[in-house]
Amino acid sequence: MTSPDRPHRVYVTGAGFTRAFVRSAPLLVGDFDNDRLVKTVRGLRAASRLLEAERNRHPDGFIDIERLMTRLHELMPYDDHRGSTHEFAFLLAELKRAFLRTIQHALDGVEVLPESAVAFARHCADTSATCITFNYDDLLDAALNAASNWDPYWGYGFLCRSSADTVADISYDPKPSDLLLLKLHGSVNWWPRLGYVKPFALDAIVHHYFRQRSSWRNSYDRALVARHLEPEPVIVPPVLSKSDLVAQPVLRLVWSLAYERLSKADAVSFIGYSFPATDTAARVLFSEALADLPPDAVTVVGLETDEASGEALKARYRDVLGPIPDDCFFMDGALDWVQRLPASDPPS
Repeated sequence: MTSPDRPHRVYVTGAGFTRAFVRSAPLLVGDFDNDRLVKTVRGLRAASRLLEAERNRHPDGFIDIERLMTRLHELMPYDDHRGSTHEFAFLLAELKRAFLRTIQHALDGVEVLPESAVAFARHCADTSATCITFNYDDLLDAALNAASNWDPYWGYGFLCRSSADTVADISYDPKPSDLLLLKLHGSVNWWPRLGYVKPFALDAIVHHYFRQRSSWRNSYDRALVARHLEPEPVIVPPVLSKSDLVAQPVLRLVWSLAYERLSKADAVSFIGYSFPATDTAARVLFSEALADLPPDAVTVVGLETDEASGEALKARYRDVLGPIPDDCFFMDGALDWVQRLPASDPPS
């Protein structure tokens, strides 16, 4: 349990955090098997033109997945008149699948967890910190599990049973933990049981394909288990309008826990999170939950290669959190910053 006289730390991670440890991990602008997407929508005139226009905005043909998904998700008043609606729905579904594949493939290539990620997780456990993330991947989940007693059953803030429970009666006695990993946009390993419909009840969500300790692994056929799950995990796609944040009970709970932990924090560190001006929900969360936190209790860790981008990052944070001092910004990247954290002894 957290000691009442011990400072409460909160770490907030974004895409730059995972990218620091896994160089192939995607950012919001990148190659999401874009050539394959082009072939998939070939023959669909409206979808092909929209995809081509998006790729032409970048010299390497990259996609800004937030911008494109938002356009496909929100639609325009004239799309139905032009007969584009069904084509855009198809492209949106394919783009979402490509995005999830890119995330999963990047993490599937990680056979051994980076020691720096495990060291960071151990530091979080030693300080009884709370981790809040906008990432969908399970790198930090696995690192916390490897470094401490954190587990996915209660570590997300709600009882998230194993997907093996869909095919067998798994006996496990989880206990709520002070060390929470709050995933504000859902996770690639949160899957609804087959037959449930949105919004998903809390007990419908199980953890699936989690990189578990060897003693937790079971012999159940994963293909068999997968047939008992809905075809997509519970995530909020990277679109500007995030209606699922209110519609999905699990996300209402996770955001409420995040607000509670942030409002009690003595220090907050943002790691690899760009604090985009377009993410209104996140800006409201931090502005309201951290209203009483002194600006010098905020640390911002980014990877900015020039002065202009560094100043832009500072401006975005200060616009919401007040006059954060210059020396609270660390611009050399998450990996370098994490490696400077106080070392912890490996668990016996």
